Amino acid sequence: MHKKIYNTILKSLERGVHLPTRCNTIHNNETVFGILLHTSFLNQFVETTLQQLGCYSSNVCSADTIFKRIKTYNWQKILLDFKTINLQLFREWLDKPKRKVYLAVDCHDVPRYIRKKRDWKPRKKKCDDIDKIVHSKKQSGTYNFHRIISVDIVDDEKFTVGFEPVLNDYDQGKLSVSLIKNVKKMINIKAVLMDRGFFRAVTVDILQEHSIPFVIRVIRTKRINRFLEEFKKNRRVWYTYDYEINKTAHGCSDRRGTQVKTTVVIVDNSMVERIPVEKYDENDRYFIFITNLLVDSQEIAFQLAKDFRKRWSIETGYKTKKQFRGKTCSLSYAVRLFLILLSFVLYNLWVIINSRLKHRIWHMGLRNFHLSARLLMFLCIVHILFESISIGE
Repeated sequence: MHKKIYNTILKSLERGVHLPTRCNTIHNNETVFGILLHTSFLNQFVETTLQQLGCYSSNVCSADTIFKRIKTYNWQKILLDFKTINLQLFREWLDKPKRKVYLAVDCHDVPRYIRKKRDWKPRKKKCDDIDKIVHSKKQSGTYNFHRIISVDIVDDEKFTVGFEPVLNDYDQGKLSVSLIKNVKKMINIKAVLMDRGFFRAVTVDILQEHSIPFVIRVIRTKRINRFLEEFKKNRRVWYTYDYEINKTAHGCSDRRGTQVKTTVVIVDNSMVERIPVEKYDENDRYFIFITNLLVDSQEIAFQLAKDFRKRWSIETGYKTKKQFRGKTCSLSYAVRLFLILLSFVLYNLWVIINSRLKHRIWHMGLRNFHLSARLLMFLCIVHILFESISIGE
């Protein structure tokens, strides 16, 4: 079983990514991908993986060989190849939804630790990923990140259908909408679920322009707070308000100065969940969002409040992708992006393998089978170690 699973993953990578090789190359791409998969499954550094494999075999390539091959194949080509692999995986997915589904859009920040350069000790190695860094609030001991924006199916099925790196000169709102437009060609969208980071006039304007249904959680501006005070005063369970989001609505400057009319919906979560009010924090009790969907009844408002919780599936997906991610000390953006996108593709491969196994086991009369990410990684590591030992002998 472990051999079939590993070969499925390896063939998917070899089919999509064509790293450059020379006529006198000793180590082929299959060997390189094997090392990178080993690194990803153990969630460790590439250099550490090569040291471990060197204990079993003397014929192991160096880290510089792998990095040079990836750097020669620049990051734009790497991104294009991984998108091609992901599209092929989506087509092969047995549980591909045929009905309308919810999508979630969010940003995944991968920490980038930068050592301060001292005046008396100039940097010797060329670092080409500094201009690709995005600055954000402090997480994991750093303010610097490589950011990837992704679109995930977050209904009963889970799948990452699109991704794009976010650079300093990219407009995050426009980037998310362009991703959604591409995904719209493949699946029927019930609504796009977005967090407060996308509560911007430009984003809402483009979504409405392309007739994309959305539900976006709001930032509590002064006007939103006035709506909430009125809502509490009248002791309502749900209510809608006409709202115009503009360049000052979210507390920061909007270069286009766009003003967009939309609908604010306020829902009392204590009534949705039938939980006593005393158990709620003041901020958690009231769920406030903007939408371009028709909300004309309590049933629809309550259902949207419940469905928005599906957005958390994308956060859970990021945690799983982190388990599939290898590390590196390389200063090349191409190498770092390769390992990040590899974790996204491995996540989707895990979903597809689960889908195939589930359909096979159903024929045997079994139900509720699920291969965990940890077990998948363990099976692949067992296969890699067996192969390494056999080669060493």
